[in-house]
Amino acid sequence: MRKTTIFLSVLVLLFALNSTVWAMDFDDLFGDDLFVELEEEEKTIAPEEALLVQDGWDVGGNYRLAVNASRRFMGSSKVGDMFGTSLGGQVYLDARPDPNFRVFGKVGLNYAVSKTIGEDGTNKDPLKLRLEELFSDFNYDNKVFFRGGKQNVKWGVGYFYSPADVISIGRIDPMDPDLDLEGPVALKVHYPKGSTNYYLYTILDGVDALDKVALAPKMEFVIGGTEVGLGAFYQKDKAPRAMATVSSSLGNLAVFGEAVVSKGSDKGFVTGTTMDYPVYKRDQLFFHATAGARYSHKDPDGLFNLTLAGQYYFNGEGYQNQEDIQSFKEYYATLLMMAQTDDPMKKIAQEALAKLNVNASDLTSTGRHYLAAMVGWSNLLNTKLSLSTFVNANLSDKSGIVQTTLSLPSLSKISPSVGVAFNYGDPTTEFGSLERSTTVFAAITFGSGSF
Repeated sequence: MRKTTIFLSVLVLLFALNSTVWAMDFDDLFGDDLFVELEEEEKTIAPEEALLVQDGWDVGGNYRLAVNASRRFMGSSKVGDMFGTSLGGQVYLDARPDPNFRVFGKVGLNYAVSKTIGEDGTNKDPLKLRLEELFSDFNYDNKVFFRGGKQNVKWGVGYFYSPADVISIGRIDPMDPDLDLEGPVALKVHYPKGSTNYYLYTILDGVDALDKVALAPKMEFVIGGTEVGLGAFYQKDKAPRAMATVSSSLGNLAVFGEAVVSKGSDKGFVTGTTMDYPVYKRDQLFFHATAGARYSHKDPDGLFNLTLAGQYYFNGEGYQNQEDIQSFKEYYATLLMMAQTDDPMKKIAQEALAKLNVNASDLTSTGRHYLAAMVGWSNLLNTKLSLSTFVNANLSDKSGIVQTTLSLPSLSKISPSVGVAFNYGDPTTEFGSLERSTTVFAAITFGSGSF
């Protein structure tokens, strides 16, 4: 009862604060499962329904406290040290008092250990809450199934990139691909028929008029050992999209692919003349495609527990001529620098920035060709050490990030890790914007886990 009261209080605070945050650490790679305990009831109930009924409320979540330290080098010169502490977690509530009705809510919490100062000079509220999910499940005659509310949705099958996930609010972070993506407020209708599933999403996020409601139908079916998905997205004043996914496996090798075509784009584009920004391309067809594979291997002696993953992504909304976007980034960076100094041109720079009104998302994912790969070695050579290396590369502008992390043996819920990361590419490229540098880091988590 105490856990339930605490969770309900958290939900009330959430709507009062209406803010969002989530902390990520270097070795935070995998999510947590939800465990539900079932208790026997004296009244007669069908065995298949008993699996769907909970006695009261189930409350749980996860907790994380981590300390991170890093030192950044450019060449052989030290350019800066960083130290920080992250404290946060998730709390969920799951209730299914009836086999035909379920309510689920999940809140992300983060406490800013290093206090931040607001524009008015006062300390900002250090506690940030984010509603991650809040929905109910119900059905009609156990034939048509509904889910209404804020819900995580995963349309795509890609690991590092997923252009086919056209309805999630969040996008996959290749540095942390297992992190749950923020989903929309929607009504999902699910109609299963044999091995085929039909879905219709009515998406209500940001909608203030009936004609702005988004619709997204999808179907999934199986051909042999391969699952195929087909879907579409339509919303007034946004680029309509059609998508297809395919996933299969060959022994320990899982393979997947996605394709998306859209009429027009929601992005603002840069042309050869910086003053033309933003240029919108409403009638042009854009094509996205990705393909990849994941492989797992475990030997009987436990010496080589390996996980490998790789994925290529063709971004149809990227720039064929990289010089256009790089010139604009250089111009924009110069304006930002001038606007923050006492330079005589400060006022002119501020006016130019206000006129440009740059959308930050227009300056990301600007390449046409991307490649991501990961190699993980758990309990290497049957020890308590684990090693992983990750690469994310923009092949179009020849920039990228490489990170290697070594997880050290844990001691009573104290889990240390160390690593090194470096980026490469020219200053105007996607990953070279901070100039070429190498960062050495260490992280320790204390008492983190699920409950």
